[in-house]
Amino acid sequence: MLQVYLSLLDTQAEKDKFIQVYEAYRDLMFYIARRYLAGDADREIAVDGALHALLGVLESLDDPFSTKTKNLVALITRNKCIDVLRRRGGASEESWEESGGEETLPAKAPDAAADDLSLAIRSLRETSQDVLILRYYYGYSAAEIGKILGIGRDAARKRLERAKKELKEMLEGDV
Repeated sequence: MLQVYLSLLDTQAEKDKFIQVYEAYRDLMFYIARRYLAGDADREIAVDGALHALLGVLESLDDPFSTKTKNLVALITRNKCIDVLRRRGGASEESWEESGGEETLPAKAPDAAADDLSLAIRSLRETSQDVLILRYYYGYSAAEIGKILGIGRDAARKRLERAKKELKEMLEGDV
């Protein structure tokens, strides 16, 4: 399977980086897929989709072994699992959120205000968390977020808009 992905890359540096990411997180990706998908075929489809999405953002990964990269891989894999479930008619957004998921926020925030913000973000719906994390933690544009999540640029912008509004209302309600 790895050779197929490598054939889609141009430079040896890209291939080396993808191999590092693949070897470091393949087991994590299948672990996430096993948590949410019953069949082996569905798991393969989800992991394959996640690997394809990673090809699209490979150049933005500074360190293949960083926590940031691991969290991004987990987030992308989880979303590809959701896509498979939706296509199969097996889950709604609400049932997915109730089932839990991989941690996608940084483990430590630098100060108390960031801790409060991190807690507020964690209390949002997962779709809102994902777009906020991808935009403000990873620095992806709406077009890149759309590519990662398998939605259009305009849909990604709308999700960002809604997530920011939801977060603002939540934070203002606490004041």
